[in-house]
Amino acid sequence: MKKFLFVSSASLFLFACLYLYNNPEELTVLYQLNFKVVTLLLFIKFLTLLINSSFNKTLLKSFKLDIPNSESIYLGSLTFLGNLYLPARSGANLRMLYLNKKYDFKSPALASMYLYFFIVTILLNSFVGLLSLITVYKTYDFLFFFSFVSFLVMLCFSIPLTFRKFNLSGNKNSNKFFYWYNNLKVNWNLITSNKIVRNRLIFLTLFNYLLFAIEALILFNVLFDENNIFNIFYYNSLSVLSGLTTFTPASIGIKDTIIFLSSQILDLTFADVISLMIVERALLILFSIIPGIIMLINQKKIIK
Repeated sequence: MKKFLFVSSASLFLFACLYLYNNPEELTVLYQLNFKVVTLLLFIKFLTLLINSSFNKTLLKSFKLDIPNSESIYLGSLTFLGNLYLPARSGANLRMLYLNKKYDFKSPALASMYLYFFIVTILLNSFVGLLSLITVYKTYDFLFFFSFVSFLVMLCFSIPLTFRKFNLSGNKNSNKFFYWYNNLKVNWNLITSNKIVRNRLIFLTLFNYLLFAIEALILFNVLFDENNIFNIFYYNSLSVLSGLTTFTPASIGIKDTIIFLSSQILDLTFADVISLMIVERALLILFSIIPGIIMLINQKKIIK
């Protein structure tokens, strides 16, 4: 599956570059965004950065670590820039390295944080994606059933894990992997057993999703004069879920391939997908100046 995604994503990216080279007028889509729209979109992105930072801070409280707000925003900025400019969601890896170096966080605790973020995100987006699919697409063809089953499997997988407490092994195993795995379960239970933390994480994920949806609604309205809220929700769920599986900077190719394969459901043409790709990446690059400034301001104060 990964090989297929890599080949298809690389092919779509190269085709898109060739398409833009032969159709430079497509870049004029950027002129559809006026100053007010760009400012609003950047403000929404800044709010999502703050929410992601709060998510990290809340997760760390499960491990009795209460970092300052300025440091949580620094971590959020580091994660954002790493995911944007480096492959394989390197932002999360940079966050792990930072926490390990400064607070001696062991890998099971870091892995449980990373995985819980994945599970909660999959839970919410698969549920909304499934509901939106049933609402917007009435053609019961292969695309519908494949999408339906994919969302349903993710939903059934993520629901029990979000609330599950693992049974711990009482035997001390000398095998390093089993010792690490048992510690992973211990740290996972620290998150799921704390109802206040768990509910706050779910709420923050929902709030973040709504902000992403508002951003998508503005873009669809400006670019395609589209206001169907379930179309927006479906696109938003695909965007977020594709971002979790990416191994390219800023999800280049991966996200666009998934959106293109679902273009029949979303009623988008190839040109529409290219327009979205151009506008979204341009906004991300422009917004990256803000977390970059945050990191420069706080680096000397935070890193000791």
